[in-house]
Amino acid sequence: MVTGGDAASVELADFRWLNAILGNVRHAPHGTYQDLSPRHLPRYPAEFCYRFNRRFDLAAMLPHLGSAAAHTPPMPR
Repeated sequence: MVTGGDAASVELADFRWLNAILGNVRHAPHGTYQDLSPRHLPRYPAEFCYRFNRRFDLAAMLPHLGSAAAHTPPMPR
């Protein structure tokens, strides 16, 4: 579908949901992480995987996080 790229193309019903998803994906890291550091980029997906894999057992998330924090060596900036 050719849209022309002007402001009216954003209002097409076919692309409204796609624009919303792309906007959410683009702005999600900035809302979660106030300062994105290239030095810590591998940690961001790791945190997402940790939360995603434990999303259905919210009661156990805090004890798991405490255990992981106790068994992980310090990682200073």
